[in-house]
Amino acid sequence: MRVLSLALLLFAACQTKRDLPKLYPVPATTLVNERGESVNLDAMKGNVVVYDFIFTSCTGTCPIMTNNMRAITPLVDDDAPVRFVSISIDPARDTPAVLSQYATRVRNDPRWTFLTGDRDAIVNLSVKGFKLVAGDPMPGGEPLLHSSKFAVADKQGVIRGYYEAVDGTVPEEVAKVVETLLNE
Repeated sequence: MRVLSLALLLFAACQTKRDLPKLYPVPATTLVNERGESVNLDAMKGNVVVYDFIFTSCTGTCPIMTNNMRAITPLVDDDAPVRFVSISIDPARDTPAVLSQYATRVRNDPRWTFLTGDRDAIVNLSVKGFKLVAGDPMPGGEPLLHSSKFAVADKQGVIRGYYEAVDGTVPEEVAKVVETLLNE
């Protein structure tokens, strides 16, 4: 009976790994963090990364997404090679200084960084890289539309899944995916 239980456990673990398709590589885009430093997303390789697209003045889904990101971070071992990245889709208002103030209020893990960049780079990253939505890219327009999804990338910088970031069960689901990817 123990052998059967062990075999079933191994089968389930293998199934979990197969259930995580390799979707799209994260583009080697250079953005700016909340300290005003340039960050190329390629620098995240070697880590499992949980991404979201938010903006600090959002009163809709962004606060829920941010709260769920805050709920994920303590579920992941502090020493694990994992990064959490929130990318602002409102670069006109979300300057590094604004992102720094926001990070001070919401960040609960030093591995969590907040990025911004020029509008074209963010639209290209969202639409062409992450295959998410974007709004009207005209200067002076409304902040870009954005998805309410977390994207999780593996250590090679390949997106392996999207998870509804406003769902109350997402922190546990994403933490399990992160653990699976850490063990690959």
